[in-house]
This record gives sequence, structure tokens and C-alpha cells, in this order.
Amino acid sequence: MRSPRERATRLSDYFDLRSGVGGAVIMGALVWWVNADHGAGPASIAALKQGAYTFLFGGLIVRLCQTLAEREGLRRLRLGVAVAVPSLITVVLVYAVHSTRGTPEPLLSTLPAALLGPPSFAFYAWRTLQAAPDRRGTASAPPPAH
Repeated sequence: MRSPRERATRLSDYFDLRSGVGGAVIMGALVWWVNADHGAGPASIAALKQGAYTFLFGGLIVRLCQTLAEREGLRRLRLGVAVAVPSLITVVLVYAVHSTRGTPEPLLSTLPAALLGPPSFAFYAWRTLQAAPDRRGTASAPPPAH
């Protein structure tokens, strides 16, 4: 049987807790503000949906971004994929969440994720690339000079 510490370590392999919590607070507040003209109740529902989504999926998607940045291949390509894939997933899923009943402004509620997601993922991918060894792979690396 694994200890709680070992299970927490395994969870951190798939989920970035700090990004989940921080993102939930920031994105929930932004979505509340976008929907505030419709009243506190509808704005709160939209903010809670965004906060829950960002906590649950934000931590997973940030970890996906980091995993894509660590893959083998050209550095620029890894950076591009590590930003584009999580950004696309985020925008589509956030719009789907806000298109369900209860969010007065689904498109405007998606706008913060669409605007803040790509630069955030670029930051996480860049930071991951800086910390990781160069992993170009044999297909993209030039042959060693003799």
C-alpha cells in the first residue's frame, strides 16, 4: 500500500495544483465581472462554473502543456505544440461549459480564457523548455562532427 506522500507525488505527475487553484480564483473573478450586469445570481453561477472548470481541468491542461514541451523534437515546434494544443482544448471546453444553461454571456465568458490561455501556456512551456535538457531526437539533430 502506498503512503499518502507517494500518492500525492503521483497526483502531481498529472495535475498542477498551484495552477488549478490560482487559475480558478482569477478566471472565476473575471467571469463574474463579465456577467455582473445580469445580477449577482447569474454572475455567481457563471463564476462558479468557470472556477470549478479551471481548478479541475486547468491543472491537468497545464501539466499537458509541460509534457508536450518536454517531448523530443525541434525546440520551436515543441513550444508551438505545447501552446496550441492546450489553448485549443481550453477555449473549446470553456465555451462548452458556458454554453450550458446558467451563463448569461457564454461567448464573453469564454473571452478571458481565449485571451489569457495562450500567453499562460507559452509561459509554462517556455519555463519547461528552459529547465529541460535539449531533446531534439535523432531525426532532427544534426549528425555529430568528426
